[in-house]
Amino acid sequence: MKKLIFFSVILIMAGAMLFAAGKPEAKKVDYLSLSWDQLTAEAKKEGSVTFYTWLGEDFFKSASQKFKEKYGIDVNVIIGDRTANQNKVLAEKDKEVGTIDAMHVGGGDMVKATIAAGAYYGPILPVIPHAGKLDPKLSKVQEGIATNGFLAPGWRNQTGLLFDPERVSDPPQTWEQLVAWIKANPKQFAFCDPSKGGSGQAFVQTAIGYLCGGLDKYQGDTELVPDKINNWDVAWKWFNDIENMVTITGSNNESVSRLNEGEVSLVVAWDDNVLQHLKKGTLFKRAKLYIPSLGLPGGGDTYGVLKNAPNKAAGILWVAFLTDSDTQVMMNDIMGSTIARTDVKGKNDLLTEDERQKNGVIWIPGPYKAKFIADFVQNVLMKEGLYGSIVTAVRAPGEGETDRIFFALILQNYLISGLTAGAVKC
Repeated sequence: MKKLIFFSVILIMAGAMLFAAGKPEAKKVDYLSLSWDQLTAEAKKEGSVTFYTWLGEDFFKSASQKFKEKYGIDVNVIIGDRTANQNKVLAEKDKEVGTIDAMHVGGGDMVKATIAAGAYYGPILPVIPHAGKLDPKLSKVQEGIATNGFLAPGWRNQTGLLFDPERVSDPPQTWEQLVAWIKANPKQFAFCDPSKGGSGQAFVQTAIGYLCGGLDKYQGDTELVPDKINNWDVAWKWFNDIENMVTITGSNNESVSRLNEGEVSLVVAWDDNVLQHLKKGTLFKRAKLYIPSLGLPGGGDTYGVLKNAPNKAAGILWVAFLTDSDTQVMMNDIMGSTIARTDVKGKNDLLTEDERQKNGVIWIPGPYKAKFIADFVQNVLMKEGLYGSIVTAVRAPGEGETDRIFFALILQNYLISGLTAGAVKC
């Protein structure tokens, strides 16, 4: 009896093994090799896409409704925290199937960390029919990080020089002309503390490029190479030499506000920030923005599909839809951000496509940017002489111990809050 049972078990196991061997294995679809019509059909089968971002709720909600109308595919738009979104992607990167299909990718550490982790599916750009009409710079590099076709440009932003045409009749174009203009017009040129805003970072990067041997040597680096920054002291000396000729503000907004109030005549500013001020009426309408031939950096944000996305086809289709001409125009109208395509002009554009491509430059990699921000604060803003003048100023009102303690607390508040540069140097 035992032998019979044992033999029966063996037969059952053998049959199960034969059945498993004969069962066809589920075939994984290579979405990157499909025609666009085939990929669209697969996306419709998947039926939904989950998209993560941290801003632009009105735009993405409107876009998701139009996407649903066109393809019958639901879009679950998750408006989260930027850092939390990044951490979620990194936490799920080794899972066979994650919970995110597509995401909005910002610059800085976000693009660096997620690209380094191999978090994205693709490259997707060669699959998108209109990829050739997307910004060629942002299609290749974001914040100095090579994206290799895994991320599609979503929108752009660009720094430029903003001026009052009633006070500046011949705005400078070259580096030499800008330096001469600064010297001829003391305190009329403004840029913000680079630790407080990207427009300030743009000017510091530009100065490093002209004073320290160009910017090309930094491109492609994922980590800081010490030998490449050993002459940055030349830049810090230049900034210290012109300290009394320029105005350093406390933020991107403050630079624009000071121009509007007539305190300065020429400032470094973001195109989208200028547009916001114009819409709110906090900047006079005669103000002009341009990218000088000396070049100023710009970039933008992108979209990517996760490598473990449960709905890859729908994710690719959604990214393509977000970069479609009609959707881009809607984005420009709702968000005010610059269209990522080179063949479509938004009604809110302040810069021409020609000057963007000709005079706009890409950011150097994040590690170098972080380094020059810290070095600028230490070597330019935190000079001993500058702090000495602050201490003298706050002690001047009174000789009593109470007065000294009170004003010392004011000084401490400035130092901790990072407002020293704005309070003293602006």
